[in-house]
Amino acid sequence: MSASTAPPDSNSITIAPTIKRLDEAVVNRIAAGEIIHRPANALKELIENSLDAGSTSIQVSVKDGGLKLLQIQDNGHGIRVEDLAIVCERFTTSKLRTFDDLSTMSTYGFRGEALASVSHIAHVTITTKTKESNCAYKASYSDGVIIPAKPGGVAEPKPCAGNNGTQISAEDLFYNVPTRRKALKNAAEEYNRILDVVNRYAIHNEGVSFTCRKVGSNTPDVHTTTSAAVVDNIRHIYGSSVANELLSLEKSYPTYPLKIKGWISNANYNVKKFVILLFINHRSVESPAIRKAIEAVYATYLPKNTHPWVYLSLEMDPRNVDVNVHPTKREVHFMNEEEVIATICEAIQDRLGDANVSRNFLTQTLLPQVSSKSRVEDGSKKQAPKVYEYNQVRTDSRAQTLDSFLVSASPYTISNSSSHKRVKVGVDNIEGDQAMDVDDDDVRSDRDDAVDEDEGAEGGSPSSSGTPGSLLNKIGQFKRDPLKKASGNGGSLNQGRSSSNGSGSQRTRGESLQSAFRAKAPRVEVKLTSVLQLRDEVKKQGHPILTPIFANHTFVGILDNQRGLIQNELALYLINYEAISEELFYQICLRDFSNFGYIRLSSPVPIKDMVRMALDDEQELMEKDEWPEELKPKDEIAQTVANTLVARKQMLKEYFSICVTDDGKLSAIPMMVKGYVPNLEKLSDFLWRLGSEIDWTSEKSCFQTLAHELAIFYSTQPERVEDPFTDSRDDVGQDEINGELDHDKKTPQEIHDAQFQHMVSSLIFPAFKKHFIPPKALIEKSGMVVQVAQVKDLYKVFERC
Repeated sequence: MSASTAPPDSNSITIAPTIKRLDEAVVNRIAAGEIIHRPANALKELIENSLDAGSTSIQVSVKDGGLKLLQIQDNGHGIRVEDLAIVCERFTTSKLRTFDDLSTMSTYGFRGEALASVSHIAHVTITTKTKESNCAYKASYSDGVIIPAKPGGVAEPKPCAGNNGTQISAEDLFYNVPTRRKALKNAAEEYNRILDVVNRYAIHNEGVSFTCRKVGSNTPDVHTTTSAAVVDNIRHIYGSSVANELLSLEKSYPTYPLKIKGWISNANYNVKKFVILLFINHRSVESPAIRKAIEAVYATYLPKNTHPWVYLSLEMDPRNVDVNVHPTKREVHFMNEEEVIATICEAIQDRLGDANVSRNFLTQTLLPQVSSKSRVEDGSKKQAPKVYEYNQVRTDSRAQTLDSFLVSASPYTISNSSSHKRVKVGVDNIEGDQAMDVDDDDVRSDRDDAVDEDEGAEGGSPSSSGTPGSLLNKIGQFKRDPLKKASGNGGSLNQGRSSSNGSGSQRTRGESLQSAFRAKAPRVEVKLTSVLQLRDEVKKQGHPILTPIFANHTFVGILDNQRGLIQNELALYLINYEAISEELFYQICLRDFSNFGYIRLSSPVPIKDMVRMALDDEQELMEKDEWPEELKPKDEIAQTVANTLVARKQMLKEYFSICVTDDGKLSAIPMMVKGYVPNLEKLSDFLWRLGSEIDWTSEKSCFQTLAHELAIFYSTQPERVEDPFTDSRDDVGQDEINGELDHDKKTPQEIHDAQFQHMVSSLIFPAFKKHFIPPKALIEKSGMVVQVAQVKDLYKVFERC
């Protein structure tokens, strides 16, 4: 053994090694390796920088899994040219000034290490332009400092052409860390990790467009739009099989404080791998404790060895969150962790429990119809995949039934009754056997499709048309003493007919179809900015899932005077059509603004007396014998409302087809849906609200509130019908004693309800299909739209449909 390798003598003195300061380049490279483990970590840091810059469009380009090239481009506020010299140095940031700022940190970045770390393990090029700058500037970096673009050049930013925002390119990632480069040899795996990062931030950041593609590929692997909602991005990225099974989750707890928002899969969805997208204060993080707790909640709902899909966004007080606990910022610590996790689990448990009773809005994308010719050609080339019976759609939303062409007759007539305090409206049938009808131009449009009845000049009396369009164009009688006295005609809106035995009622259906149709007049083009803005608001608030459900539904039936059933694809829905019809008529008011037809009253109605009736009802609701002294007298209030409407009669007629006479009488109301007449029991309240609820000072607010009041007035609601034989029904006859009472006899209210429901099915539901844009707020209201069954689930019970 040589002297150089001989063991030291036991008696020799061991000299302690000298401590030396590491070279700064070594320190920076070690730190970069801790922060940037792989290309996906680098991209996460760069995406967060883009979001901090207020970007609404982020584009990512990748080559060889990000090892050869990782490029990100945004449209944020950019980097000032004065800052480009130090932008890649460690601990340079625009977001943090003192250590105490960490307790209120609301941005993603705060240490100023992301770009510095990338520049120590890759060749970095930054091209940026601020809004104030006349041109963009480009600079190259290595080991945290700016370098010349070419050897021998000047190390400073160079002016160039470019758009507002920043583009950062990192080439040859880990070129100076060969061991790390060898460990990351699977480019496909690295690209999948990059896609996972982009997917997470694309789903969480609603209103920001994300695009990710491989260099040289024309088709992006991820592309979201700024207008897409969170659930739309989930559907685009993870597919309809996930999106259709999600439940929205949103709760607030002021105690901690804590706000929970997200989408979680229901009990019917399960996969072999647990997918959880967790954001705390908008930062993508991992939390094993939250993950295990959520899995424990779902364990009672899902089959063994299956897992849910969860996206959660937790917002806490920044002072309760420590973001500086991990080099890659993938973990955070927060106060009251056990209580917060228990609260999250409780919220998920409650939401799953609610969904166990009923599930909402399960639908499929309606594919465009394919012609039979192309189907035959495709079938000869490729056999179509088998469609299982439980997945077959057996309805066609375009089909019509014979019921929609039939007009049911009204077998009873409403008699005058001075004791009633509400306005009563009768609806004629095809034969015209009601006491009140509409004049020849009662339902008429000078701007849209107009249907007129025969002038009836030969017989000298108006006659009833048998066409479906004239079914509801018959207005009945007001049954209120004040109106009788004011109108001077015994409370009738029409003196043209007092009996159903006139010659007009004997016309055949063939003769009635010869009624004259006016030529279709061109629509008035609306250029008012306020109306156009209101229309745009309706479109922007449209729900992307509910809209195709209503547009392509098949009517199933009426459940009662408020609810009905529709089918879309494989799902059956229960909808509250009474409440939804209010939103329908609001949208019709905006769509047909200045293009309405008229429903003319045979005798103009005194507005003052109608408002007085509404005030009488208000007094009854207040349960007071006398009108409150602090309020103006009812007559004065009613006269003020009448004067207000008279002063604005020209605007009301031109824009809304509400006709008011000079002497303060209402002579016509707008025709919203052809053949539909609203419940005139609500007319007095409508006129009163026109005077009390309309904001006449602002154009947009005026049109908006007017449209809302018309929508409330026109929303579906059956009128109340008195039974003229109530006393006789109360008498117990011999037939009843013998058990022979005819149970098939219906009361006038039951008959009227049947006619009302037929009118809803033949007029309102087709309007839902043709015109309605369901707002997002509809999903937040309980019981508006509820899925009650699905063909696939029924097959499990009945084994057939």
